[in-house]
Amino acid sequence: MTMRTSIGFKVLGAVAVAALAPLVTLTAQSAGQNAKPSAPFVATSALEPLLPTVDGWTKGPARADRVAISDTTGYAFAEAVYTNGDKKVRVTIADTASGGDSLISLATMVATLPDDYTGDVPPASKVARVQFKGSPAASLWDSAKAEGEFTVVVGGRFVAKAEGSHLDSLDTLRAFVDRIDLKRLGDLK
Repeated sequence: MTMRTSIGFKVLGAVAVAALAPLVTLTAQSAGQNAKPSAPFVATSALEPLLPTVDGWTKGPARADRVAISDTTGYAFAEAVYTNGDKKVRVTIADTASGGDSLISLATMVATLPDDYTGDVPPASKVARVQFKGSPAASLWDSAKAEGEFTVVVGGRFVAKAEGSHLDSLDTLRAFVDRIDLKRLGDLK
């Protein structure tokens, strides 16, 4: 698995490119009408302390930066890779400053799938759009490859995501996101 490329985006394409293309286009167009972030990004130094500590996992060095998607949209993020033997999880915490295009790039499944959606992607992947601690979330789990993604969008602007490989189950990714203080994240301004 290439963790730099969102697993959800790859599988989402396999799930329903034709069915979701109008929805993604509509979402991107409406975001384009207000492409400028409605608020400045929080400092990356405010995001980095929210990266969790998880018992039994070794946290690699944190990285924090800003990404420009275009002249009018981007995001700030902090991330770290955690390892436990051959198991690997990348945790990303980001601020899109309410930018629609940024939200689509970081949380594709949350931004495009309808509430309570569940689906199978043959041969062994499951996709679901759920609520997690009162926020919209989405999961992707490929049982054959033992890899997946769990993403939460807080306050329509902040993204907390765990992507991993060589894992026992999706519960590992949920547990990483559960260790992030989502209330504190949502309170950042």
